[in-house]
This record gives sequence, structure tokens and C-alpha cells, in this order.
Amino acid sequence: MNESDLFHQDPLWEEGGDLPGALEALFTAAGEVLDLPRLRELTGLGDGALQQGIEKLQERLGGSCGLRLLEVGGGWRMATSPLYKEMVARLVTTTRSGKLTPAQIEALAIIAYRQPVTITELNAIRGVTSSANQVKSLMERQLITPAGRKPVVGRPMMYATTQAFLLHFGLKSLHDLPQLEDFGEARLEAQALASLEPPLPEDGLFGEGAMEMIEDLPDEGAEP
Repeated sequence: MNESDLFHQDPLWEEGGDLPGALEALFTAAGEVLDLPRLRELTGLGDGALQQGIEKLQERLGGSCGLRLLEVGGGWRMATSPLYKEMVARLVTTTRSGKLTPAQIEALAIIAYRQPVTITELNAIRGVTSSANQVKSLMERQLITPAGRKPVVGRPMMYATTQAFLLHFGLKSLHDLPQLEDFGEARLEAQALASLEPPLPEDGLFGEGAMEMIEDLPDEGAEP
């Protein structure tokens, strides 16, 4: 059975619906990134039909529509249209800003570009005695995660970035990180990553005005 047969013989929506509409319902209900494997699981359709449905949905969500379907973090996710960013900004000010501190940016940047790294390696690169607070904060935000233990004496834990990291900076993959050679001569990673930080209003997920409501994150104390 090919994709066309499956689409017509066993639709997963009521008469009058269509694949872009079905995908819109899934992305809206999910509230998170859905990738092709997950969409295949939910719809029973193949990659070709899904890609076409996604493209048609993106076309449909154009113009004055209040929503956009963004490709980010290895999949797609709903976000609000930049046309209405001023109004949405009034709403998202009731949630905690996702803006990172300079110390967090520095630690996260080093992890992103040199992952997996240990806290000891992170300290050496940053030139500080301890990065424990930054690592803890970044883990609470789910921007980094333990990535196994390094096979050396003491077997220290290594850390790497997560899909939430890609979402925060609006990246499709780590290959979309800025090239370090485009930034100065010192602290290149921090400069490169800081260039991606979302502009005001600080929604913490999607820059360039593509904003959405985000879950309230736990409050953190001031960085030392």
C-alpha cells in the first residue's frame, strides 16, 4: 500500500478534514517539537506525505494568521506570528524570562562547542575555580544533560547539550551554531552563542519575534 492509498482508505480525521489540518491539530495539541518519526507513529503516513503536509500547513499559516510552524530542534513546533509580537509580549511578561546570564552563556557556549566536557575542563577553559553553579542552573533549565563519565581517573561526569538547547536558540541542529572564526580572538564560544540570544521581549525560545507562551521555570538566585 502506498502513501496515497493509505491517505484515502483510512483517514484519521472526519470528512472535510485534510492532512495539513490534521498536522495543525497535532502540533497545537503537542505544544512541543514533533519530528518525522513521531509524526509517522501518530499518522501512519510516510515521510513524503508528511513533508508535503507540513509544507502546505506552513503556507496556510501565512499572512495574517496568528500562528507559524517553525522548523527547530530536529522537528517542527507551533509558535505565534511576529505580526502580533507586541500584544503577545504583554502576555509573556507574566512568565519568567528565559534570558541567560553572561556566566551561564559562557559555560553553555563551551559545552555546546566542545561537548562532551567535564566540569574540570569547563573550569580550565573559563579560567575559574568552579562552574558548578552554572552547570546546575543549566541542568535545571534542561539545556544540558549528563553524557556519561570520562574514562580517566575519578571518572568525572561529562555534559552535553539537549534538544531544549536547540529550541532556546532556534537551531535546527548543532551544525547551525555560528562559526567561531567569525568572532574576535578571545572567548569565541561565548561571543558566538550570545549572538543568538533572543532579543527583547525575552521569550527565551524563539528569537526574531516568533514568540510563544512557555512553561514557568524555577527561579534562580543571582549569579556570583
